[in-house]
Amino acid sequence: MRVRDDGADLVPATGQAGSHRTGVGRDSRSLRRIVQPKDERSPRLLHNPNLTTVMITRQLQERENVSGIPIIDLSKAPGEKTAWDQPAWKVYLWAACELLFVTNPWQISSALRSRVLRAFGAEIGSGVIFRPRTRVKFPWKLHVGDRSWIGEGVWFHNQDHVYIGHDVVVSQESLLTTGTHAHRRDMALLTRPITIEPGAWITARCVVLGGSIIGRSALIRPLSVVLGAAVPPAEIWGGNPAAYVCPRFEKAT
Repeated sequence: MRVRDDGADLVPATGQAGSHRTGVGRDSRSLRRIVQPKDERSPRLLHNPNLTTVMITRQLQERENVSGIPIIDLSKAPGEKTAWDQPAWKVYLWAACELLFVTNPWQISSALRSRVLRAFGAEIGSGVIFRPRTRVKFPWKLHVGDRSWIGEGVWFHNQDHVYIGHDVVVSQESLLTTGTHAHRRDMALLTRPITIEPGAWITARCVVLGGSIIGRSALIRPLSVVLGAAVPPAEIWGGNPAAYVCPRFEKAT
Protein backbone atom coordinates (compact mmCIF):
# COMPACT_ATOMS: atom_id res chain seq x y z
CA MET A 1 0.00 0.00 0.00
CA ARG A 2 1.46 3.37 -1.02
CA VAL A 3 0.93 6.32 1.29
CA ARG A 4 0.89 10.02 0.41
CA ASP A 5 2.95 12.49 2.39
CA ASP A 6 -0.21 13.58 4.28
CA GLY A 7 -0.87 10.01 5.43
CA ALA A 8 -3.86 9.27 3.18
CA ASP A 9 -4.06 5.90 1.48
CA LEU A 10 -3.60 5.56 -2.27
CA VAL A 11 -4.60 2.64 -4.45
CA PRO A 12 -2.64 -0.58 -3.78
CA ALA A 13 0.69 -0.74 -5.55
CA THR A 14 1.21 -3.34 -8.27
CA GLY A 15 1.26 -6.81 -6.80
CA GLN A 16 -0.40 -5.74 -3.55
CA ALA A 17 -3.97 -6.76 -2.83
CA GLY A 18 -6.26 -4.31 -1.05
CA SER A 19 -7.21 -7.07 1.36
CA HIS A 20 -3.71 -6.93 2.88
CA ARG A 21 -4.76 -3.88 4.91
CA THR A 22 -5.26 -4.86 8.53
CA GLY A 23 -7.87 -3.79 11.04
CA VAL A 24 -5.15 -2.16 13.15
CA GLY A 25 -4.24 0.06 10.22
CA ARG A 26 -7.83 1.23 9.79
CA ASP A 27 -8.17 1.93 13.51
CA SER A 28 -4.94 3.88 13.51
CA ARG A 29 -6.11 6.12 10.69
CA SER A 30 -9.39 6.80 12.48
CA LEU A 31 -7.66 7.66 15.76
CA ARG A 32 -5.03 9.72 13.94
CA ARG A 33 -7.70 12.19 12.85
CA ILE A 34 -8.52 12.76 16.55
CA VAL A 35 -4.95 13.01 17.81
CA GLN A 36 -3.49 15.01 14.93
CA PRO A 37 -5.61 18.09 14.17
CA LYS A 38 -4.82 20.08 11.04
CA ASP A 39 -4.20 23.29 13.00
CA GLU A 40 -1.03 24.12 14.91
CA ARG A 41 -2.45 23.95 18.45
CA SER A 42 -0.80 20.57 19.12
CA PRO A 43 2.68 20.85 17.55
CA ARG A 44 4.00 17.97 19.67
CA LEU A 45 1.78 15.50 17.82
CA LEU A 46 3.57 14.77 14.57
CA HIS A 47 1.70 13.66 11.47
CA ASN A 48 3.27 10.24 11.29
CA PRO A 49 1.41 7.67 9.18
CA ASN A 50 3.28 4.87 10.95
CA LEU A 51 1.71 5.50 14.37
CA THR A 52 0.16 2.37 15.85
CA THR A 53 -3.13 2.20 17.74
CA VAL A 54 -1.26 1.79 21.04
CA MET A 55 0.87 4.85 20.37
CA ILE A 56 -2.13 6.95 19.40
CA THR A 57 -4.09 5.84 22.48
CA ARG A 58 -1.13 6.82 24.67
CA GLN A 59 -1.00 10.25 23.03
CA LEU A 60 -4.74 10.69 23.63
CA GLN A 61 -4.23 9.93 27.31
CA GLU A 62 -1.38 12.43 27.49
CA ARG A 63 -3.57 15.12 25.96
CA GLU A 64 -6.28 14.40 28.54
CA ASN A 65 -3.79 14.71 31.39
CA VAL A 66 -2.59 18.17 30.32
CA SER A 67 -5.91 19.63 29.11
CA GLY A 68 -7.46 20.08 32.56
CA ILE A 69 -10.92 19.29 31.14
CA PRO A 70 -12.62 16.57 33.23
CA ILE A 71 -14.02 13.43 31.65
CA ILE A 72 -16.69 11.47 33.49
CA ASP A 73 -15.96 7.76 33.81
CA LEU A 74 -19.13 6.23 32.35
CA SER A 75 -18.34 2.83 33.85
CA LYS A 76 -19.11 4.37 37.26
CA ALA A 77 -22.33 6.14 36.23
CA PRO A 78 -25.49 4.84 37.94
CA GLY A 79 -27.24 2.63 35.38
CA GLU A 80 -30.67 2.86 33.83
CA LYS A 81 -31.91 -0.09 35.90
CA THR A 82 -32.82 2.48 38.53
CA ALA A 83 -35.85 3.28 36.34
CA TRP A 84 -37.05 -0.28 35.74
CA ASP A 85 -39.41 -0.55 38.74
CA GLN A 86 -40.05 -4.17 37.74
CA PRO A 87 -38.14 -7.46 37.96
CA ALA A 88 -35.64 -8.18 35.21
CA TRP A 89 -37.66 -11.08 33.76
CA LYS A 90 -40.59 -8.75 33.10
CA VAL A 91 -38.40 -6.15 31.41
CA TYR A 92 -36.87 -8.75 29.11
CA LEU A 93 -40.20 -10.41 28.37
CA TRP A 94 -41.66 -7.03 27.48
CA ALA A 95 -38.80 -6.41 25.04
CA ALA A 96 -39.80 -9.54 23.11
CA CYS A 97 -43.52 -8.78 23.19
CA GLU A 98 -42.95 -5.18 22.14
CA LEU A 99 -41.07 -6.36 19.06
CA LEU A 100 -43.69 -8.95 18.13
CA PHE A 101 -46.91 -7.06 18.79
CA VAL A 102 -46.30 -3.31 19.20
CA THR A 103 -43.26 -2.21 17.20
CA ASN A 104 -44.18 -4.72 14.50
CA PRO A 105 -44.47 -2.80 11.18
CA TRP A 106 -47.37 -4.94 9.99
CA GLN A 107 -50.88 -3.48 10.07
CA ILE A 108 -52.05 -5.58 12.99
CA SER A 109 -55.02 -4.23 14.92
CA SER A 110 -54.77 -1.42 17.46
CA ALA A 111 -56.89 -3.56 19.75
CA LEU A 112 -54.18 -6.23 19.86
CA ARG A 113 -51.49 -3.65 20.60
CA SER A 114 -53.64 -2.22 23.39
CA ARG A 115 -54.24 -5.65 24.92
CA VAL A 116 -50.54 -6.45 24.99
CA LEU A 117 -49.71 -3.07 26.53
CA ARG A 118 -52.39 -3.52 29.20
CA ALA A 119 -51.06 -6.98 30.00
CA PHE A 120 -47.78 -5.31 31.03
CA GLY A 121 -49.43 -2.63 33.14
CA ALA A 122 -50.19 0.21 30.71
CA GLU A 123 -53.39 2.18 31.21
CA ILE A 124 -55.00 2.41 27.76
CA GLY A 125 -58.46 3.91 27.27
CA SER A 126 -61.12 2.80 24.82
CA GLY A 127 -60.87 3.54 21.11
CA VAL A 128 -57.13 4.28 21.18
CA ILE A 129 -55.35 3.84 17.84
CA PHE A 130 -51.75 2.64 17.77
CA ARG A 131 -50.15 2.73 14.34
CA PRO A 132 -47.24 0.39 13.37
CA ARG A 133 -43.70 0.82 14.71
CA THR A 134 -44.80 2.28 18.04
CA ARG A 135 -42.12 1.87 20.72
CA VAL A 136 -42.72 1.88 24.47
CA LYS A 137 -39.80 1.63 26.90
CA PHE A 138 -41.83 0.64 29.98
CA PRO A 139 -45.58 0.03 29.44
CA TRP A 140 -46.26 0.18 33.20
CA LYS A 141 -45.40 3.91 32.96
CA LEU A 142 -47.71 4.72 30.04
CA HIS A 143 -51.20 6.19 30.47
CA VAL A 144 -53.33 6.99 27.39
CA GLY A 145 -56.87 8.36 27.48
CA ASP A 146 -59.88 7.44 25.34
CA ARG A 147 -59.88 7.95 21.55
CA SER A 148 -56.28 9.13 21.33
CA TRP A 149 -54.23 8.52 18.17
CA ILE A 150 -50.60 7.37 18.31
CA GLY A 151 -48.93 7.76 14.91
CA GLU A 152 -46.52 5.47 13.12
CA GLY A 153 -43.04 5.36 14.60
CA VAL A 154 -43.86 7.22 17.83
CA TRP A 155 -41.35 6.42 20.58
CA PHE A 156 -42.29 6.65 24.24
CA HIS A 157 -38.89 6.48 25.92
CA ASN A 158 -40.69 6.62 29.24
CA GLN A 159 -38.25 5.96 32.04
CA ASP A 160 -40.71 8.08 34.00
CA HIS A 161 -44.49 8.26 33.58
CA VAL A 162 -46.11 9.67 30.44
CA TYR A 163 -49.70 10.84 30.91
CA ILE A 164 -51.75 11.38 27.75
CA GLY A 165 -55.31 12.67 28.05
CA HIS A 166 -58.29 11.77 25.91
CA ASP A 167 -58.54 12.82 22.24
CA VAL A 168 -54.81 13.53 21.97
CA VAL A 169 -52.85 13.09 18.73
CA VAL A 170 -49.15 12.21 18.77
CA SER A 171 -48.07 12.16 15.14
CA GLN A 172 -45.48 10.22 13.16
CA GLU A 173 -42.01 9.62 14.57
CA SER A 174 -42.33 11.96 17.53
CA LEU A 175 -40.16 11.18 20.56
CA LEU A 176 -41.34 11.61 24.14
CA THR A 177 -38.39 11.02 26.44
CA THR A 178 -38.49 11.50 30.20
CA GLY A 179 -34.84 10.86 31.00
CA THR A 180 -31.64 12.87 31.02
CA HIS A 181 -28.32 12.66 32.85
CA ALA A 182 -26.50 14.58 35.57
CA HIS A 183 -23.93 15.84 33.07
CA ARG A 184 -22.08 18.06 35.55
CA ARG A 185 -21.72 15.32 38.16
CA ASP A 186 -21.65 11.60 37.41
CA MET A 187 -24.03 11.10 34.43
CA ALA A 188 -26.59 9.52 36.76
CA LEU A 189 -30.05 9.03 35.27
CA LEU A 190 -32.52 11.83 36.04
CA THR A 191 -36.20 11.54 35.11
CA ARG A 192 -39.30 13.72 35.09
CA PRO A 193 -42.81 12.83 33.85
CA ILE A 194 -44.52 14.23 30.76
CA THR A 195 -48.16 15.33 30.74
CA ILE A 196 -50.18 15.92 27.58
CA GLU A 197 -53.62 17.24 28.39
CA PRO A 198 -56.84 16.36 26.50
CA GLY A 199 -57.22 17.57 22.92
CA ALA A 200 -53.55 18.41 22.36
CA TRP A 201 -51.77 17.62 19.11
CA ILE A 202 -48.05 16.78 18.96
CA THR A 203 -47.39 16.91 15.21
CA ALA A 204 -44.80 14.94 13.22
CA ARG A 205 -41.21 14.44 14.39
CA CYS A 206 -41.41 16.52 17.54
CA VAL A 207 -39.27 15.94 20.63
CA VAL A 208 -40.88 16.38 24.04
CA LEU A 209 -38.55 16.21 27.04
CA GLY A 210 -39.21 15.28 30.64
CA GLY A 211 -41.02 17.86 32.72
CA SER A 212 -43.05 19.16 29.78
CA ILE A 213 -46.74 19.88 30.22
CA ILE A 214 -48.68 20.35 26.98
CA GLY A 215 -51.89 22.21 27.81
CA ARG A 216 -55.44 21.38 26.82
CA SER A 217 -55.90 21.53 23.00
CA ALA A 218 -52.41 23.01 22.49
CA LEU A 219 -50.59 22.24 19.23
CA ILE A 220 -46.85 21.67 18.73
CA ARG A 221 -45.61 22.33 15.19
CA PRO A 222 -43.59 19.69 13.27
CA LEU A 223 -39.90 19.25 14.15
CA SER A 224 -40.26 21.26 17.36
CA VAL A 225 -38.42 20.57 20.62
CA VAL A 226 -40.24 21.15 23.93
CA LEU A 227 -37.53 21.47 26.58
CA GLY A 228 -39.54 20.76 29.70
CA ALA A 229 -41.78 23.78 29.16
CA ALA A 230 -45.37 24.32 30.24
CA VAL A 231 -47.35 25.05 27.07
CA PRO A 232 -50.58 26.93 27.89
CA PRO A 233 -53.95 25.64 26.66
CA ALA A 234 -55.09 26.30 23.07
CA GLU A 235 -51.78 27.78 21.92
CA ILE A 236 -49.60 26.83 18.96
CA TRP A 237 -45.90 26.49 19.76
CA GLY A 238 -43.01 25.72 17.43
CA GLY A 239 -39.26 25.79 16.93
CA ASN A 240 -36.19 24.64 18.85
CA PRO A 241 -36.65 25.43 21.63
CA ALA A 242 -40.40 25.62 21.15
CA ALA A 243 -41.97 29.02 21.75
CA TYR A 244 -45.36 30.65 21.35
CA VAL A 245 -46.55 31.20 17.76
CA CYS A 246 -50.25 32.06 17.85
CA PRO A 247 -53.61 30.90 19.23
CA ARG A 248 -54.91 27.60 17.91
CA PHE A 249 -58.55 28.64 17.62
CA GLU A 250 -60.12 31.83 16.37
CA LYS A 251 -61.99 33.76 19.02
CA ALA A 252 -65.76 33.63 18.74
CA THR A 253 -67.31 36.92 17.71
